Amino acid sequence: MLEKLLQLLSEGGAHSLAELARALGVSEELLRPMIADLVRLGYLHPVAAGCQGNCAECPLLGGSPGGCEHLWALTAKGKEAGLSEQPG
Repeated sequence: MLEKLLQLLSEGGAHSLAELARALGVSEELLRPMIADLVRLGYLHPVAAGCQGNCAECPLLGGSPGGCEHLWALTAKGKEAGLSEQPG
């Protein structure tokens, strides 16, 4: 299931928890610890760590302040793993 999540994330774009949960056929409550596992294992990192606090200018949030704590990006390790899971 974590591999499928990495594959979905490696396809690019911004995804809400609801969208990812629906695509995986799981609840958001189950998805949250999966994301936490990927962070702990070094496949994802929170975007807020590198955020400059310019929410109004952020293309991912569309000017919705306070959403950074729910944004993650693939690390190099995550990108490599996600790409290797995609069909050739």
